[in-house]
Amino acid sequence: MLAFARLVRYVSLRILILLGFTLAIVPLVVTLVAAVRTVDGLALASQMLAHRVAQLSQKNEKLRERLVDFERQAKRHLVLEDADSLADLEKAYQSFVEVLDDLWSLARNADLMVLVDRLKGDGEALYRRLSAQSEEAPNPPGAPAKRRSPAAKEQALEASRARIEKADELFSSLGGQARELSHAVSIVAEEEVKDLETRAQTAQRRMLVEASILLPASLVLISLLTFLIIRSIRQMDFAIRKLGAGDFVRPIKVVGPKDLEYLGERLDWLRSRLRSLEEAKQQFMRHVSHELKTPLATIHEGTELLADEVVGELNTEQRDIANILVSNTQKLDALIAELINYSQVNARPSALRREKVDMGRLVTTVVEDSQIRLRAKSISVKGTIRPVLVEGNPEQLRTIVDNLMSNAIKYSPTGGTIRIGVRQVGGHMELEIEDDGPGIDPEERKQIFEPFFQGKAAREGGIGGTGLGLAILSECVAGHHGKVEALEPRSDKRGARIRVQIPLRQED
Repeated sequence: MLAFARLVRYVSLRILILLGFTLAIVPLVVTLVAAVRTVDGLALASQMLAHRVAQLSQKNEKLRERLVDFERQAKRHLVLEDADSLADLEKAYQSFVEVLDDLWSLARNADLMVLVDRLKGDGEALYRRLSAQSEEAPNPPGAPAKRRSPAAKEQALEASRARIEKADELFSSLGGQARELSHAVSIVAEEEVKDLETRAQTAQRRMLVEASILLPASLVLISLLTFLIIRSIRQMDFAIRKLGAGDFVRPIKVVGPKDLEYLGERLDWLRSRLRSLEEAKQQFMRHVSHELKTPLATIHEGTELLADEVVGELNTEQRDIANILVSNTQKLDALIAELINYSQVNARPSALRREKVDMGRLVTTVVEDSQIRLRAKSISVKGTIRPVLVEGNPEQLRTIVDNLMSNAIKYSPTGGTIRIGVRQVGGHMELEIEDDGPGIDPEERKQIFEPFFQGKAAREGGIGGTGLGLAILSECVAGHHGKVEALEPRSDKRGARIRVQIPLRQED
């Protein structure tokens, strides 16, 4: 199999598929051809047997007719004892012999041939005896009739009667032999029919054996070629998912047909390019954050000194301007921190530490840590939180729950309710959070996970934010090969409803 797999690497996918179909069809064609030939042979043998049995039956029936005619002509000759009756007797005998010769030529059974030869020999002996009696007759054919005394006539009648009785006895023996021959013909026909049935059953068993060997061989070939093709496609799928998850470190190698291997090489080239771009982006973010944070810290400290009137008393307008500067420097500092966090989440998620995390306990911890903000707005938390173990990075899983919880608190009205559900669905952990806020516009449900996107509810409600919270959440979910989506609100609700699904076990 390894040699075959190495050979596959030198052919294209198209040739491999054609080769697979050919190798799968050949055994089926061989089975079909063998079955057709077997059926044709059985059909020809059946036709020949039917024709031969019909001929045997016909000749057997004709033999009985010729035997009856032979007996009738023999008795007629014994009565008339003339040349004409002798000629008719000879014709009847020759017809009888011809039928026997035909039966012998049709017979393929030694016992049947013996019966035909015996009947033919006894018939010939009887014919010679009748011919000899004709020559010994007291008034041979063509001779003038002689006067006979009453005693002589009586003696002649007695002799004729005796010859006829003897002929009856001999013909009765021939009839018995003819019936025995007829019975033997029936037995031979039945045996040949049974032989044909045996041949048909043998052919059927042989075809079943051939099919039981060739069909599994076809299935094995199909399975092997399918495995070789699917293996390459799965390798490509795995590589694409790794690229999508931000893993640009491990080289991509696809083993299989040469065109799929070529695609694997192109994917590896794409991985190298993405890795270079990611490293350039990370370097840019580090430089920018460093270059921005230092002057921003100076500006922030200076504005705070001005607002605190350390350098001198300010009038009302100056104090308002100083407070605006302080507020905006704080927002800018928070934005830079979010950008750095976002870039760190994007950078090589596969290199992060992974361990078993109880999502039920994690959600409960986040809810407890959010109690101050919940009480400030009199928000209650309800739902079913079940223990579900997930293999992942604890910090990123915490970020997912934190961001969802913060988003729900931020948009929930005073006195509202946040509904949380944590459960296992198949091989996934499902986390769902729903609030009583203004909800998400249907047209924005796919955009809310994009960086810096501010929804209609945030703009109209004057709710501040960087627009990176849900984007960071989405990257954390993607790093765990999961899925996040904004769902339709329940029939009796209108708030935001977001669901996160993460596999319980991460693929390497």
